Amino acid sequence: MVKIINIVPGSIAAELGIQAGDQLLSINGHEINDRLDYRFYQADEELEMLIRQSDEEVLFEIEKDADEDLGLELEEMKLMSCGNNCVFCFVYQNPKGMRKALYFKDEDYRYSFLYGHYVTMTTLKQKDLDRIVEQRLSPLYISVHATDLEVRKFLLGIKRDDHLLEKIRFLTQNGIELHAQIVLVPEVNDGQVFDRTVEDLKRFFPGIRSVAVVPVGITRHRQHLTPLRIHTREELMNEIEHVERLRRQCRQELGVNFIYLADEFFIKSGQPIPEADYYDAFYQIENGVGEFRDMIDRFNEVKKSFPRRLARPLKLTWITGTLAYQTLLKYIVNPLNQIENLEIDLIPVVNHFYGPAIEVSGLLVAEDIYRQIKDRALGKAVFLPPRVLNEDGLFLDDWTVDDLERKLGKKCHVYQEEIEDIVDVMDAVASTEIKQGA
Repeated sequence: MVKIINIVPGSIAAELGIQAGDQLLSINGHEINDRLDYRFYQADEELEMLIRQSDEEVLFEIEKDADEDLGLELEEMKLMSCGNNCVFCFVYQNPKGMRKALYFKDEDYRYSFLYGHYVTMTTLKQKDLDRIVEQRLSPLYISVHATDLEVRKFLLGIKRDDHLLEKIRFLTQNGIELHAQIVLVPEVNDGQVFDRTVEDLKRFFPGIRSVAVVPVGITRHRQHLTPLRIHTREELMNEIEHVERLRRQCRQELGVNFIYLADEFFIKSGQPIPEADYYDAFYQIENGVGEFRDMIDRFNEVKKSFPRRLARPLKLTWITGTLAYQTLLKYIVNPLNQIENLEIDLIPVVNHFYGPAIEVSGLLVAEDIYRQIKDRALGKAVFLPPRVLNEDGLFLDDWTVDDLERKLGKKCHVYQEEIEDIVDVMDAVASTEIKQGA
């Protein structure tokens, strides 16, 4: 049973007199628990739809085209919570006093399908696996970390065998595509443990289409947690070499690279960002795997079309985390600064909130940004990195962009447009006036 929150005007539901506030109970005898159930079961041409209106249950018989939507908008799905206690879980590394939502651990295969969230599948029951197959919830993104049972139990903080490989076998044999993630922890799931994980996952190709490897992230808020450490630069370089040997084997056996290191390995070790063919189809770009190469290549394709000069002088301030600084400066900002009358000041902000070991731009908080740029000669507008805001428009420290604008007295813009449009966006944002704040 799920609540109807809106009816599309002119739709079948509107013609039937169904109203917001009614409850959808079932379609063709199938109980409806969320939007995915609705999307799947309403695709039939002949439907019996059971609706609860006030205290009355009404059965509607409907004939429609197979691709015609009924016009029901349903309430948001409630996230399923995670029962694992992963030793590197970022939720446990948050400081006290943040908003409640930041302490919620989600583990929801539906959101993996819809939005690319990673799930461990530890709690999936057969009925969940059957639903995934029946409703073709593919692809899914799974956090594996290790297939060695004892190491996996340690990393996930579980005490039982969760039968990961059996679940993978069932899903892949039934046509579900999976993309796997390994968060690599020094001296825990690297070395022989890592090699075994790759071998185990490789057996399921092409059902498992890709394996992304991401270095563990450690904040300064790990009191009373399992001692962990980040990779040294030498270890990162060794991992690059080691994974490349495994990739060569994969190319020979599978015809694809199969394993893909996150950009962080290359940037932190001082190695060049690989060329595009390293990433095949950029399967896990949203996981920071090939994101920089994609941005650089797209920028290079269009930069020849940028103007030679702007009609008027324009200075801008661009904020980034320390990880992206040198790459952005070399491949994006320096070429842009060749445009006459355009000056971009790229500022790397150190993450004091989580600790300087956290270098990605998406985990910057507004107060760190404000404190580190407030006394500088800022440009006409301040550009902020993508992903610094949640869906409610809040930084991790609950500031809004308006808060930052008022403090700085400058227009602030979270850059989420295509890199191809960067000059036009910067010019447009800089032309927008704001009310000067204190």
